[in-house]
Amino acid sequence: MTHKGSHIAAWATFSAAVLLGATGFSAIGKTVENQRQSEVADARIEQISALATSTDEGIARWTKPKTDALQAVFDGTGESLSSATHTLDEMQCLAEAVYYEARSETLSGQRAVAEVVLNRVKSKHFPNSICGVVYEGSERQTGCQFSFTCDGSMDIAPRGKSWDRSVDVAEYVMSGGHTPMTSYATHYHTVQVSPKWSGTMRMTRHVGSHVFYRFAPRDYRPSEPMLPVAPPI
Repeated sequence: MTHKGSHIAAWATFSAAVLLGATGFSAIGKTVENQRQSEVADARIEQISALATSTDEGIARWTKPKTDALQAVFDGTGESLSSATHTLDEMQCLAEAVYYEARSETLSGQRAVAEVVLNRVKSKHFPNSICGVVYEGSERQTGCQFSFTCDGSMDIAPRGKSWDRSVDVAEYVMSGGHTPMTSYATHYHTVQVSPKWSGTMRMTRHVGSHVFYRFAPRDYRPSEPMLPVAPPI
C-alpha cells in the first residue's frame, strides 16, 4: 500500500470509530452507552495525541492539528466532526501536492502550484474538492493529473523542513489570505518540457521553473504572457 493509501485507511478507521461515538453522545436515555462511547473517543484521541508528540517530524507535523481539531469537537468548541475532518484531509491533499510538485521551488512557486489546485476546484471542468482534483486519475498508470500520484513518488513519505513548509503553504492558501498570482491558471508545466496542450491555452505567468496557463477561447492565438515573472520570496 502506498503512503497515501495507508494514511487514508488509518484515518477511515479512526473517523468511523469517532463517528460511532458521536452518535452515542446524542442518544437520549442511554447513559451507560454514552459513557462507554465517550471512553472510546477519549482513547482514540489519546492515541492520535501520542502520534502528535512523536519524534518523527513528518507525522507530528500533521497529526497535531488533527488532534486539536478533533478535541475541540468533543469539547463542544469546534465545528462538526465531519466538517473538521474533511477540512484537515483537504489540507493534507494540498500539502502533498505542494511537496511532491514544488518542494524545491521558492515560496512564490509553491503558492502558485497550490493556487492552481484551488482554481481547478472552482472550475466546472474538474472535481469540486481539493483531494478530488489532486488525485484525479491516480488509479490509472497513465492519465493522472498530477504525476506524483501515479508514478511511485509517494512511496517515499514527505518529511523534514520541506514538508513543514508545504503544510504552511497549504494552510496559508486555504486560509483566504493568499493574493492570487496566476490569473486563474488551471494548468502548468516545468520549463524543461513543452506539452502539446500548452499551444491551445493562454499563458498567464512564469514562476520559478513552472509556466502557468488557463483555458482560452477557441480563436485564441498564443502571445506573450499577461503577467511578468514573479520575484522569488
